[in-house]
Amino acid sequence: MEDMIRAIENVYKSGSLSFLLSSYVDRDYYLQSYKECFKDNHIENVTDFNYSKCFNICINISDIDSHVGSQEFEQFLARNANLYRVDVMMSVIAPYALVKYLKYKIQANQITLQSRSTAFLADQNIYDEKIRNILHSQRYTVLDDTQLIQAVPAVVLELQKDTPSVYNCLFEDSSSYYPYHN
Repeated sequence: MEDMIRAIENVYKSGSLSFLLSSYVDRDYYLQSYKECFKDNHIENVTDFNYSKCFNICINISDIDSHVGSQEFEQFLARNANLYRVDVMMSVIAPYALVKYLKYKIQANQITLQSRSTAFLADQNIYDEKIRNILHSQRYTVLDDTQLIQAVPAVVLELQKDTPSVYNCLFEDSSSYYPYHN
């Protein structure tokens, strides 16, 4: 764990990465691997290097071919009660990844989101196996929540008021700490 923290701190000593990432890294670099593996699923590449330091691929597990927030998305939820996705984030800072299963549902006329590291339904475990195979073939290590919430004291991020976590440094510089805080 200390080696991971030290590696993150060393990368950030070099300065801001957003310009380099958005200028020189192909945001679609891993997209084809996921499209080949999940041919029957809608895949959304939500990679954005503004405050993210990762590739971010979302795979619809539910049988829907639309993006979050679209009218089709909301209609699907109204008809089916739940919509399932899996979010895969692969850091460009170091060879670490995270996998989160997402469950959208409507409660009190609001769309709510629940996330966790394991599939919500048993038949979704096949997704986990395939995703971990892709990540393993690319030499990524999947981090768990205990690792992701570790503080990285020698790093200062633009949107963080407090000490950032491993999650914030490797994946998302977000002011809300969601889904991890230290």
